[in-house]
Amino acid sequence: MTIGEALKQIHLQAGLTQTQMAADIITESFYSKVERVVHSIDADTLINLLTAHHLDVIHFFTLIANQKSVAQPHFDLVNKITFAQNRKDIRALDKIASEIQNGGGSEEFYLQFRLQNAYAWVLHSNKMVSSEIKKKVKSLILDENWNRPAYHYLSQAIIFLDIDEAYYLVNSAFNAFKRSEKRDTFSLQFVALIAVNYLNCCYHQKVDKKYTSCAIDFLHSLPIDASIGLNSILGTYYEALFNNDVQTQKMVALILKKSGYLSTIEDTLSKKLLEELK
Repeated sequence: MTIGEALKQIHLQAGLTQTQMAADIITESFYSKVERVVHSIDADTLINLLTAHHLDVIHFFTLIANQKSVAQPHFDLVNKITFAQNRKDIRALDKIASEIQNGGGSEEFYLQFRLQNAYAWVLHSNKMVSSEIKKKVKSLILDENWNRPAYHYLSQAIIFLDIDEAYYLVNSAFNAFKRSEKRDTFSLQFVALIAVNYLNCCYHQKVDKKYTSCAIDFLHSLPIDASIGLNSILGTYYEALFNNDVQTQKMVALILKKSGYLSTIEDTLSKKLLEELK
């Protein structure tokens, strides 16, 4: 897959226009030509584009390394899964599951991981995640010895885990990050996302408050950095949510709504607060 093809895929998945993707870093015209492989783009500018939207740089380069063309069959399926997850469309996911089964791709780990991950986040439950996938995911996380890809994997797959397993692995990841002498921006983003996604799982699993303090305290301990600004704000929201601090919840929700990020907490908002935000 070319850089242009990969940019097109992630900009569609993120629901961004080409103008938004350009982010005033390059012109929309130049960006369009990069997508169409008319112009090349230097590495620094490319990374600036991705980080401006908090997009997964590792996943981006994995796309380039693993696929040579958008014509390959899994490209469309992964896109369909992502769109269905973003729309919380269970019927679309069911249709994709049948398509994968009928197409003979049911044994592909990555496809099954993406599909079951989408089901889990839409339903806020790991009941549809197979024991084989759970076992494979846990082995991948543990085998990585908490490097950058392992942090990213846990941030996405945390919903696969039972709360006690998640609590153990989340704390293990936090402790590894604190011990690390090298703290690059992307690892910082991934561990912050681990904390936020873990707190979302805690909310939906209605766990005891004792499970939540580790993630809230960890977010408070992170340095002030623009790359994790949104996650820090979300941490403030979840802290208010678990402390029944309605005033702070509403304040943060209003900021997120005005910034276009209300969808990040919409699944945790009470009906009363949703009505007030309309």
